[in-house]
Amino acid sequence: MRYDKFTLKAQEALQDADSLAHEYNHSGVDIPHFLKALMSQEEGVIPPLVDRLGANRRMLTAEIEQLLQSLPKVYGSNAQVSLAPALSQVLNSASTEA
Repeated sequence: MRYDKFTLKAQEALQDADSLAHEYNHSGVDIPHFLKALMSQEEGVIPPLVDRLGANRRMLTAEIEQLLQSLPKVYGSNAQVSLAPALSQVLNSASTEA
């Protein structure tokens, strides 16, 4: 998959999702990490879209946070973070659709 084909905001969200996975001591960058990163982009398209749909952005963000807190953690200097298969599939589908 070629990440350089994604928009700048999507690339930033992937980098932020990777940082979140490290921050939470998770073994993989998964959909909740990416979603939280997208929801955190005030200049991105996702927060206004969520607002237009009438969803409660704070509640959705809190639920994502709760999900991230519940994921298994890994510790140690050998722990490596990789792209989770579910997120990889989503990104591949998005790339194909684009």
